[in-house]
Amino acid sequence: MNASLAPGSELWMFNEVQEYEREKKLTDGGLDLGRLANIQLVHRVGNTVTRRHLESLPPESFDSILVLPDESREDSAIQADSRSLATLLLIRDIQAKRLPRREATVSQSHRGSFSQGSCMREKQQASNRSVIISEILDPRTKYLLSETKISDCVSPNELVSMALAMVVEDRQINVVLEELFAEEGNEWQIREADLYLHEGEELSFYQILLRARQRREIVIGYRLFNAEKAVINPPAKTKNRRWSVKDAFVVIAEME
Repeated sequence: MNASLAPGSELWMFNEVQEYEREKKLTDGGLDLGRLANIQLVHRVGNTVTRRHLESLPPESFDSILVLPDESREDSAIQADSRSLATLLLIRDIQAKRLPRREATVSQSHRGSFSQGSCMREKQQASNRSVIISEILDPRTKYLLSETKISDCVSPNELVSMALAMVVEDRQINVVLEELFAEEGNEWQIREADLYLHEGEELSFYQILLRARQRREIVIGYRLFNAEKAVINPPAKTKNRRWSVKDAFVVIAEME
């Protein structure tokens, strides 16, 4: 993470472990605090499912938030996920309540009266301002989160299983995985379309892929300017389409 973030970035750590004990755990785990050139650690102590404690933080100012399960409760996946979900919903609600007054006024004009749906819209509005990734232990919780549309989630058990399956199928995949998950080297990037094409140019996805290879990059998907989600591994790769320089491409490349 230190190699991926810009200098001056802050990493806030919030849990019930005291600061001196927390730093000892990090050091025992192999982290050299003196080598953190780009990250400044900010320690806060509190209960992650207590609203009063979470309100002491500025979650509305964070670019991204990662909710990890409490290792002391990982024996019960359901209990750990329940706490993670509670933390997620509390953070989203705090963010929604702290939206600028102008946005809140516009939101109220569309709501009319309070309802469960309007409450969910507030949380979704907050989700557009920052990213929250929740680590999920029970796969069933993943489907619950996908229905709320206010957070992305990752299941480490599924990731490990999929990685092992790919390596068993083809050992050469291990080299690719090591490259992608290393601190340095190639990683997923979002690149502007004007690096590969001109405004209004008609090209197939394969043609764009060939142009990207000249830059030693691999295009794996795209997101159109007026679309909410990216298309990964598009099916119609040979079909020409008219592109805009406002579009974006998902590529595997080194940091520029």
